[in-house]
Amino acid sequence: MESKQQLRAKLKQLAKEIPPNRFVVEDMQSVEALLHSPLYMGCTTLFAFSPLPSEVDITPILRDALQHKRLALPRCIQQPDGTDGLQFHLVQGGWEEGLEPSRLGIMEPTGGEIATIDEHSLILVPAMAYTPSGERLGRGKGFYDRYLQQFPSIATIGICRGYQMVQSIPTESWDRKVKQVLCAGLFYRT
Repeated sequence: MESKQQLRAKLKQLAKEIPPNRFVVEDMQSVEALLHSPLYMGCTTLFAFSPLPSEVDITPILRDALQHKRLALPRCIQQPDGTDGLQFHLVQGGWEEGLEPSRLGIMEPTGGEIATIDEHSLILVPAMAYTPSGERLGRGKGFYDRYLQQFPSIATIGICRGYQMVQSIPTESWDRKVKQVLCAGLFYRT
């Protein structure tokens, strides 16, 4: 089995080689499937992310959430114990307003009310890769693993493109799975 570092390098190379317009249809299939899913329709707060070019373009979901739900986006913070962590902030106005690049180059909110998770929340989780059973390969910093560990009963959906769906990912005890994976408009329940 490939190491996490080898798999990340392989996926980064694939992302460079595949023309971005190849994903338009696949991304829209996932967006439509999510917008019509019971989990999304039933949530009151969507914890989402600002998509990188290598991630599913979920901007239609972000726009919809701003009109019909509360939308929260992550911000990288340093926790009291010195570790890096995530803190989600509620978004007001347009989803792109008030965002700036983090030290990792990810667009994040500069402020706003801190969002709290409850049983009506849904967390969309980005990753470099997923397996159909919900294992994820993040970018290697553990932000989402630490965040998801705090909320094991909350609904989580990983969203990825076809080339990011793999059969196996090396995992460690601290790696957190998602409850469902959405790829090219199809849900995989774990």
